[in-house]
Amino acid sequence: MTAAAITFENVELSLGGERIYDGVDFHVADREFVCLLGPSGCGKSTSLRIIGDLLAPEGGRVEVNGKPPAESWPEIAFVFQSPRLAPWRNVLANVLLGVELRFGKGEARARTEKARALLQLVGLSTSGAKYPLMLSGGERQRVAIARALAVDPSIVLMDEPFSALDPNTRRRMRAEIERIWQETRKTILFVTHDIEEALVLADRIVLMSNKPTKVLDTIAVTAPRPRSLADPELVRLRDRLDALFRTLEPEETT
Repeated sequence: MTAAAITFENVELSLGGERIYDGVDFHVADREFVCLLGPSGCGKSTSLRIIGDLLAPEGGRVEVNGKPPAESWPEIAFVFQSPRLAPWRNVLANVLLGVELRFGKGEARARTEKARALLQLVGLSTSGAKYPLMLSGGERQRVAIARALAVDPSIVLMDEPFSALDPNTRRRMRAEIERIWQETRKTILFVTHDIEEALVLADRIVLMSNKPTKVLDTIAVTAPRPRSLADPELVRLRDRLDALFRTLEPEETT
């Protein structure tokens, strides 16, 4: 059995007097691509904060590579909804920014060639000298992905990284992140509220409820990659997830 890279076991959490988690259980295996799927506001992104040691749960057990988050955060990198690039730094310098902040300027200089290789990996090999304003939204998000990989994490946490992109760019970026994951074999935990996105990307989908949040279902996606949403397995799973999502919609009042 593959070792668990991330373990949530009966995790409890309240914030500001509101019950957020009511015994959340899921795991992510080493090198697995798992999507956390659920309605907006259900606490999907909160789980990433807990994994990254930015928020402490009230109860339950959280482990990252067999250790508590406080000990394992150096093995993690984030990709956020916004690329959060420094506009005064060129693309290559932005890729190295995480290394510089985590390990110092000397280590950033030592990893310059690796950063160039990562830019090639994300399809931006000729863009190292450009500045963020010269890039499209999809290109800026590719820089953010390269920056996350530059610190050589074993786990990449992705918080709806394509939500601000137009539909066509979003589809291209899904294909790109799938290719990058297959080449690097990093463990990826990907937050989304888009059913089709989860079906295209995930090895497994963890479906979360409204607050107070529990895991409603965990669904394995075994369709071969690259995936087509016309695949009968994905059509069946989409119908199943659509039905589950309808149970989470607020009831209309008259």
